[in-house]
Amino acid sequence: MGKSKKRTLAKNIEKNSVVLKRAEVVHQIISDIHINNITDDTIKYINLFGITMEELSEAGAVYEELSAVKHLLF
Repeated sequence: MGKSKKRTLAKNIEKNSVVLKRAEVVHQIISDIHINNITDDTIKYINLFGITMEELSEAGAVYEELSAVKHLLF
């Protein structure tokens, strides 16, 4: 592959990529629980990262909120 094609492919990969960090995902899940907006993306993040109840409680979730969504968590 030529240099031009490599640069073009590298540029396209950088533009479309999404980097998710575990801490950001945990805060997003907690905010979704706070506003009662559990979406498919929230469930996907929980399953993708293997988020546990302990991790959410350490990040600031309240017991009542966690008990409402415990069926989604491992």
